[in-house]
Amino acid sequence: MRRLESGMSVDSEWFTDIVRYEHETISGSTIINSNVGSPIFWSCNLQHLVFDTCDLTNARFFAGSMIDHCTFNRSDLRSVGIAQDEAIFINCEFSSCDMRGMTLENATFIDCTFVKCRFNDRILQVAKIINCSFTGKLVDITFEGNGRQKLIANFENCILDGVRFVGCDLTRCIPPKSKNHLYVEQVSARVKNALTKIEDDNNLSDDDRKVLVRSLRKLEQMEQYIFNTAHMKIIYGDVFVERFFSSLECNNA
Repeated sequence: MRRLESGMSVDSEWFTDIVRYEHETISGSTIINSNVGSPIFWSCNLQHLVFDTCDLTNARFFAGSMIDHCTFNRSDLRSVGIAQDEAIFINCEFSSCDMRGMTLENATFIDCTFVKCRFNDRILQVAKIINCSFTGKLVDITFEGNGRQKLIANFENCILDGVRFVGCDLTRCIPPKSKNHLYVEQVSARVKNALTKIEDDNNLSDDDRKVLVRSLRKLEQMEQYIFNTAHMKIIYGDVFVERFFSSLECNNA
């Protein structure tokens, strides 16, 4: 069985199950079709590593590990453990990886790309997603800030299904170019006006009014928002979505 070392190139090998790497720099290696075992990285620097079709499910990162210019292709990253604020990924590429269960929220990602990766139903902190790009479909992801934090992200080639933005500024985002996505500014003011109009609208039933008010109030603190109108129609129906955007005075929804 192998141990992860610098400058190695291996294909279809099994690594020693539990290995603790402490204060090591490992660089320039390519690992293909391999089970990397259960490595524990303690204050390590991983640089220019390529993991292609690898099983990394049991990897663990602690004590300020740095992962720089590494590539993860078609790899299983489920259950990868990261201690709170103990790993920074810089200029890394994740392509067609399964990242469900990975403690993404504990890591910081800077200048990273995520291409057709799976990490559904997660809350990602805006302060830890810095100048990253996403391609493919994001499902039930929440980008959460602490008020007016800027989310610096590129969603141009992305589909946002059930993606929420909370407490953040989207002026530095590139929204999806798909026609089903709508980027709206001055959201807070639009919501305020909409709530006033809804209160005076006698054509709304009590149930419709409650649902509409509840949906709008979730946006009261946002100045910009990205909506996926097609996904909303699946969840709420065409009539509700038309009424929702009409109340916000968005005519191209």
